[in-house]
Amino acid sequence: MAPRPARSFTLVATGDIISHGAVADRAATAAEGTGSGWDFTPLFGRVRPILAGADLALCHLESPLSRRDDDLSFRGTFRVPSTLADAIADAGYDGCSLASNHSLDSGPSSVTATLHHLHRVGLATTGMAEAADAAGPAWYEPGGIRVAHLSVTDLLNGRDLPMDPPWMVPHLDVDRVVADARAARYAGAEFVVVSVHWGEEYRADPTDRQRTAGRRLLAAPEVDLVLGHHAHVVQPVERLDGDALAYGLGNFLTNQPGDAANPCRSCPPETQDGLIAWFQVRADDSGAAIVDAGYVPTWVDREHDHQVVPIGVDDPDHLDPEALAASAARTAAVVEPSLRRLELTAG
Repeated sequence: MAPRPARSFTLVATGDIISHGAVADRAATAAEGTGSGWDFTPLFGRVRPILAGADLALCHLESPLSRRDDDLSFRGTFRVPSTLADAIADAGYDGCSLASNHSLDSGPSSVTATLHHLHRVGLATTGMAEAADAAGPAWYEPGGIRVAHLSVTDLLNGRDLPMDPPWMVPHLDVDRVVADARAARYAGAEFVVVSVHWGEEYRADPTDRQRTAGRRLLAAPEVDLVLGHHAHVVQPVERLDGDALAYGLGNFLTNQPGDAANPCRSCPPETQDGLIAWFQVRADDSGAAIVDAGYVPTWVDREHDHQVVPIGVDDPDHLDPEALAASAARTAAVVEPSLRRLELTAG
């Protein structure tokens, strides 16, 4: 039998999306006169070309959605406007990981409401399930390569892990994750992505548990890419034999480090930093592997409109270039040389 032609795709992934109250206020302002209540779409406007331009774009949604937008909560317990789902889809994402410490902020209703709205706008999901037979990976086929995406958390506010039932929000058990990745391989996956919510908030250096669990996942032949979340600051990236481990992608859209009305006294300036991680994957008869990896540094413009700014790609004229350069330098110091900074232009 003749060998199959080589196939390839590009994947982008981003950090935590959390609609703090100030973020929702910006969305409410953007929606004035439209009758929609909240319009988060402009907040993603500058990064949309990058996200939509990839073959596969994955988000991490940390704040559960409200079912009817009549019980919103933005502090401690999250129930955020459902139109955030519409903006995520419009931004170019294909799906989201959902397992986090906030997944069950309102109990099972957090799961049902969040899944309802993400599925309503056509986004694939992993890390939450309403029934055992609905649990498991999200599936994609960019570039003709079958991709499975798993999502687990090492933290769940106010609850012990593993929870009952375990399929509602999967927890981090390396043996279990590897077994699930193996099952995905048997089901036809050529490339397996695992999103993990773990670590310690505001700490750029991964914890011992992150390093131990992450390197076990990275070494497992069933797992190709690990994407970390929760620390709210960018953490290092490790690469090994065509695989990659990103300990933490930082914040993508939040109100951290806070403001006078919504202070976060423990949040360092780095919580305003993030990145769009970019991976090129190639597959042939020997398997699929990451052949190139890069990033675009991002920064949330909290003081003006809460837009996510892709630094050096589409910088607003009103922003201080030195502030953007400082943010980019902080991110570069953490992720380079494992990731190379991409040279992109607006549009």
